[in-house]
Amino acid sequence: MKITLATKITIARILLIIPTVIVYVLGMVFSANYAAYVALMTVACFLFIVLCATDFVDGHIARKTGTVSDLGKFLDPIADKVVVVIMLFLVIAHRAGLEVFPYNTLVISLCGGLILSRELIVGAFRSIAAKKGLVLAADIYGKVKTVLLDISLAFLIMAGVHEVIGWMGTIVYYAGAVMTVVSGLNYILKNKSVLVDEPKKEEVEEDTEEAKAE
Repeated sequence: MKITLATKITIARILLIIPTVIVYVLGMVFSANYAAYVALMTVACFLFIVLCATDFVDGHIARKTGTVSDLGKFLDPIADKVVVVIMLFLVIAHRAGLEVFPYNTLVISLCGGLILSRELIVGAFRSIAAKKGLVLAADIYGKVKTVLLDISLAFLIMAGVHEVIGWMGTIVYYAGAVMTVVSGLNYILKNKSVLVDEPKKEEVEEDTEEAKAE
């Protein structure tokens, strides 16, 4: 099986998650040393931004070169979701800079569960559509949601450096959580026909016979 350039970039993105996580965890370990903490979190934030930015690169290359592959379509959403989920869990576990107001970490955690639930529901929805031979295109709401969550996580990774960064990350994250709900509802309502059961073969044959008899 020949692996296209776009798929190679996607695989590289998935592998880049490992050093991103390692650097962030090292930042957690050396949090008592402010200079080391800032340096490590800056590197982790930079790697995370590279991961998010290359999300647009592999898809663009695949479409530009006409090399869209099933493997690429399978791996690309995995890379997107895995990096967001892992970094969100780490940020919540670290808690640094999240307590800009009481219970903010709890609310961020609950919103994280909401975001993960949305992805699972949409994933199941797409699976049902695929079985029916339908392709559901992404919409602008989903793209805005993704951009907001990526930006917010970049800020939250650095939240322990300064309180202002924590506030900025929190505000953008809440906006991303709202867009998560909006995009999820819009996606399902726009494609609600996917959930309509198709008539069974026997029923189609009976309807055809009745039509002929008439």
